[in-house]
Amino acid sequence: MTSGTAQESKALPPLPCTGARARRLTRRMTAFYEGYLREAGLRLPQYSLLMHLTRAPQSLLHLAERMDMDRTTLTRALKPLVEAGWVVRHASDDARQRLYALSDSGRQKRDQAQVVWVEAQLALETVLGRDFTAELNAQLEAALERLRPALSPEN
Repeated sequence: MTSGTAQESKALPPLPCTGARARRLTRRMTAFYEGYLREAGLRLPQYSLLMHLTRAPQSLLHLAERMDMDRTTLTRALKPLVEAGWVVRHASDDARQRLYALSDSGRQKRDQAQVVWVEAQLALETVLGRDFTAELNAQLEAALERLRPALSPEN
């Protein structure tokens, strides 16, 4: 994927790998949150899924779009939540469409985990500084918005 801007910038040497730094940050951030979420018996991706689900069934496609995930990864991530009884798969009028909703026990698990997540978030803001965390969030959102149109539709 080459753009005019990328070709024009070849005169400058590239900056250090942003992707590698983002991966390192993601691993450390995940470990930080999971240190807290372990108390609720969840991993960070599981907590995130529970937070995006509601009692109203929603399609896998809709959920994948909301979470910026591909459907295959989302299907794998949902499997242990369905097995635990926290997420329920519903039938759809369209046999090709899979619908998922939060079960009562899933709502309880999410509520329990949300209390722990608040502790983790506040601790993170203490470590990084609240202003820095707010700016980091804003920069991450801006990066997501800029990258979205640069990716192929499958991503």
